[in-house]
Amino acid sequence: MFLGHSLLGNITIATYLQNVLPPGPKDPPGVFDRSLRRYYDYIIVGGGSAGSLLASRLTEDKASVLVLEAGGSDLENEATVIPGAWATLLRSKQDWNYHSVPQKHSSFAMEDQKIYLASGKMLGGSGSMNGLLMVRGSRHDFNEWARQGCKGWSYKEVLPYFKMIEKTEIPALKGSPYRGTKGNIVVTPQKSTTLEYFYRKAASEIGYRSVDCNGYSEIGYCPTQANIKDGERCSSASCFLRPVMYRRNLQISINSYVTKVLIRRKRAIGVQFVKGGRKYNVYARKEVIMSAGAYNSPHILLLSGIGPREHLQELKIPVHADLPVGNNLQDHPVVIMSYSINTTLNTNGQKFTDPENVLDYILHNKGFYTTPLMDGYMLDKLDKTSSSKYADAQDIFVPIAFERPSITSTYSDFIDKVKQELLKRTTDSSFDVALFLLHPKSKGYVRLETANPLKQPLLDPRFLEDPYDIEMLLKMIRWTQKLEKTSSWKSLGVKLIRYDMEGHCGEREFNTDDYWRCIIRHFVVSGLHPTSTCRMGSRRDPTAVVDPTLRVYGIKNLRVVDASVMRNVISGNTYSPTLMIAEKAADMIKCGTRY
Repeated sequence: MFLGHSLLGNITIATYLQNVLPPGPKDPPGVFDRSLRRYYDYIIVGGGSAGSLLASRLTEDKASVLVLEAGGSDLENEATVIPGAWATLLRSKQDWNYHSVPQKHSSFAMEDQKIYLASGKMLGGSGSMNGLLMVRGSRHDFNEWARQGCKGWSYKEVLPYFKMIEKTEIPALKGSPYRGTKGNIVVTPQKSTTLEYFYRKAASEIGYRSVDCNGYSEIGYCPTQANIKDGERCSSASCFLRPVMYRRNLQISINSYVTKVLIRRKRAIGVQFVKGGRKYNVYARKEVIMSAGAYNSPHILLLSGIGPREHLQELKIPVHADLPVGNNLQDHPVVIMSYSINTTLNTNGQKFTDPENVLDYILHNKGFYTTPLMDGYMLDKLDKTSSSKYADAQDIFVPIAFERPSITSTYSDFIDKVKQELLKRTTDSSFDVALFLLHPKSKGYVRLETANPLKQPLLDPRFLEDPYDIEMLLKMIRWTQKLEKTSSWKSLGVKLIRYDMEGHCGEREFNTDDYWRCIIRHFVVSGLHPTSTCRMGSRRDPTAVVDPTLRVYGIKNLRVVDASVMRNVISGNTYSPTLMIAEKAADMIKCGTRY
């Protein structure tokens, strides 16, 4: 049900594209075939968003680096390159296809009350399959990190690394002191769909001016900025890692599933992994760096004996460090509001299989498929009782609906009768607004089900466990409903598509607070922005796993560099901050920075 993660995620469109699109770019021949050595200076576990960037930076010097990626190359699926086809990657070979444990307080319209948790399993990780939005969050996010003990992570101190990442090619932002112009990730403005004008005008009518949400303040209406270069996705795999794959001091081993970190006398000395049915040990002279993401980094650390003592002892795993690994899982809960409009103004739902659009992409590398299909977003702070200064609410405008007859979504695991009913209510002229709660109070966990490293970890986001989150999502619904009353939306004949049905809020009086609280509990899903499971903090902080240089407390030569170290989930999409973390980490590693 999440906007970008629900737009195209379907077998029909994926198969169609595979049949009509020509083969995409390929990796350099032989680049993954080199024989493994026994020792490397650095071993990076995970070739995802952070890992790909790290590998590029650390091999700028003479240090030898091994990247171990559980999945394959991102180029095994052409959809990783095509911006408008990204959600066809959901549930594909390139997705870990995780699900939560049954939720106690939410997701009552889902099968077994489980939430689908997509996560990239390929070079570039989730950054090779996400919705391509470049969103930094608020400067207040990072100032709060610093205030809570993360020395060196204030906005002033991380801004240079945000700028270092990007090459902004947005004419209106030329000369901005907040934007980078020489980085690897190309950031471009997006050609609007027919509806974008009406989104922007409606936002203006309720008081939001257009701003650069990656500039001084994020509050306002934000035209889409995406990591797209020459009509293709510019991920950390394609724009950081692939240009340096031939470096002699860099080795990339794909389809290599790490089962544990090897630890001797409180020191990480290497890792064990499985590839092609065989088990291997490789060793690090300097450091082992975990970059496997907010689900898999804690999973591997727990398997290695780093985590809550009681949990590890229950599974008879020897304890090397008693740390809160896997705690503090944070994510953005999302509720979708779907609308129908005048069919002559919105045909986006029909464009996926339109031969003209496919040919436009094949022949000219432009048009419908070169955009991320998100028409901007609004950010604001709705909780007026909080002393925080960052945005807590985000509305993302999506020019198509998540469920419709021509594109059967596979994002949300709805109970079958719910899915069938929603399919009847939406059309190719429908569109969505995705409501992201940016700072939920509910926090979850990552745990082991068994000591078997091949078993999926137990993932519990505990959505809506704290009643505050329900009330905030209710505020966001009322906020979004202000758009319905604008002249811009009225001119479109906008009409809300109701989700309620028998057994799922159908007995509640429509549009009452009680009605919407019920809808929230039944239909909330993940924004797919997991963070904070290896939380950064000071030595005195009982919730911290890593110090401000991202070293794991109590274990030498072991560092974590990915979204799992975020102190708290940020005020927006998490891709850009993850790259910033990797850029800053590379600097600290190369300079030998100590906390």
